[in-house]
Amino acid sequence: MFSFKAYFWNNDVYINGQYKYAANEILTAYLNSNYYEYIDEEDIIYNLEHLKKKMIITEDMDYEYYEKYSSNAEHAIYLFSQINKWLAVLPPYDKILQDQIYTDDPITWDTVTPNGVGDCNSAGNFYIRLNKFVPAVLEDIEFYDGHMFADLQDMNRSITNFFDGYIALLKSYTVVHEIFKPFITEYLHRKETFISANELARYYEEFKNNAVKSFSGIQCIMNSFGYKVLKGGDGEQILCEEITFEDLQSFLYYDFLNGVRKNYIPNRCKLCGAFFLIRGGKYFSYCDRPLKDEPDKTCRDVGARRRYDDKCKNDPVWQTYNRAYKAHYARYMKKKMTVSEFEEWSRFASVIRDKAVAEEIPFEQYYADIRK
Repeated sequence: MFSFKAYFWNNDVYINGQYKYAANEILTAYLNSNYYEYIDEEDIIYNLEHLKKKMIITEDMDYEYYEKYSSNAEHAIYLFSQINKWLAVLPPYDKILQDQIYTDDPITWDTVTPNGVGDCNSAGNFYIRLNKFVPAVLEDIEFYDGHMFADLQDMNRSITNFFDGYIALLKSYTVVHEIFKPFITEYLHRKETFISANELARYYEEFKNNAVKSFSGIQCIMNSFGYKVLKGGDGEQILCEEITFEDLQSFLYYDFLNGVRKNYIPNRCKLCGAFFLIRGGKYFSYCDRPLKDEPDKTCRDVGARRRYDDKCKNDPVWQTYNRAYKAHYARYMKKKMTVSEFEEWSRFASVIRDKAVAEEIPFEQYYADIRK
């Protein structure tokens, strides 16, 4: 249900050959979404798994399930509608499923049946939206002819697959917040700069050994792999890797490491806290979103300065460095230090500052040395 094809070319990925995203752009959108706590607190995955069992119709079906079949179905539809609302704003499903996602919006079409109301989506497909679910009497199942029994089995398979699709989707979503997010924030940006291939391998292994949940738990499901020629943004033909992914987490796992190797990396802004995508080139610790109180400026415009000011107010090591820097800069401006002398002192001060921050030298020694 939620499978799709992805076509990879350089730093871009084309979903179903049509919708273009940068590497890790889709993951960044999921990192910024806020449905995880609701899924966890309401135990939606558990509820869907149990509702699935209650929807399967068999001769020995629990009579309570049969008696409450309609209310259980309505509960499931409510949960599906909630998830569909999330999908309507999350890539790539906001595009590839835009005509297939049904929510609980008011029905306006005029065909009515005793059990539901007809509807038509924007693609022109007609369907019946049921509001009453009453299975046949259980005892009658044994009298079904071959065709009816086969239809019942097909229906049970369809129900199972439908639930399983949504359950897999929610598990993919939780993986983003339970595995990708901690690895990105606690390992990938540990040095606050791009990392080498060797460092990536070391961090990946360290995360696998230390984290409660790690990437080793992700089973990457690819149904097919090949190559296909598409037209790029400039109209030129490009030869892309073509991969069919059965679930979202498989795509995110492949796209993530593929993007990291090219320095297309999600990062959390150190000012506003939202995730943003570093698109190769220069490493950034701040995003380019406008500030709420100063919309003409971005986090990137003011973030580094604010962070430096905060350090100088609250951290004795940085306070000492800032005062020493101002004193030596004043000497330089008064021609008491040459350019080369000031640059040499600046390099020396940065080195011992970092050692003091890491507690590799005593603060007293640092305080005396940096003021020379």
